[in-house]
Amino acid sequence: MLSALLVASILMLGPQSQPPRDRALPRTPVADSSAREAELEKRIAASPTGAAAYIELAKLQETRGSFSDAEQTLMRARQALPTNKDVVMALAAFYNRQGDFTKTMEMLDAVERLDPTDPAAPQIIATYYWEKAYKDQRLLPAEKYKYTLSGIEATDRALALKSDYADALTYKNLLLRMRATQETDPVLKQQLIAEADALRNRAIELNKQRIGINSANTGIAYPAPPPPPPPPGAPVRVGGNVQVPAKLKDVRPVYPPDALDARIQGVVIIEATIDTDGRVADAKVLRSIPQLDDAALTAVRQWEFTSTSLNGVPVPVIMTVTVNFALQ
Repeated sequence: MLSALLVASILMLGPQSQPPRDRALPRTPVADSSAREAELEKRIAASPTGAAAYIELAKLQETRGSFSDAEQTLMRARQALPTNKDVVMALAAFYNRQGDFTKTMEMLDAVERLDPTDPAAPQIIATYYWEKAYKDQRLLPAEKYKYTLSGIEATDRALALKSDYADALTYKNLLLRMRATQETDPVLKQQLIAEADALRNRAIELNKQRIGINSANTGIAYPAPPPPPPPPGAPVRVGGNVQVPAKLKDVRPVYPPDALDARIQGVVIIEATIDTDGRVADAKVLRSIPQLDDAALTAVRQWEFTSTSLNGVPVPVIMTVTVNFALQ
């Protein structure tokens, strides 16, 4: 199994943790580490099969900006310890911080080959593919599709080793929904979404069972797992990770003549549901000015917005909008 050092200290991956991001380590001022580096070099020379010394030395070199030296140190470690997963995972983490996705995945694939019985190895691979496909806006559609399929294949390998692996069920659910948005066949889309729903529900049940067992054994109330994506077609409310869509088309209300004659003014507050195409699918008044409500609703129903996605899947959103009627 992957060691606690790998999972907790190097990648910090898990259902409650944030997936990794491709970014380079910034150069930060540090104290002179030459003495410590020299000490570690001596330790490596005396005992070339000690992985910890290589990894610490490479981190010091990377921190002071000597990226090629850090890479060479880890490559030396891999040559000296070809079957050590800590070393290969350290290389994967290094390439990830440098923004080299291809080399990162090569190292993660190597970790999986070192222990093909460990379901955590392909699951980590799946999280990287999901992250890449979901967040890299530079990807061409064909690249995004390829990474999505690769992520699904990785979750399948994890589930083949551990069928009740909640993390793998959760990520396969997300990846299937992402794939559904990339398919043009409506029948296939529905099949993918139905499969994703089943996986999501299974993951929820497993997490509930795990939390119940842990709480009963320890007396500690463990936090609930993060909420799953909403069911297909279910609108989500704007807020948190769901940003307010940008308005693309604005239609001003027509002031009702009777309200104008009566000099009625004020703000009508409306709850609008925006569909996946950015159009207003539904609107209802939350705060009414009776003489102005119809005019406000007529205007809002003509507004258009940018579409919203959640976990790579287009979703309708619910948001509150205001329509202001002011006398000149």
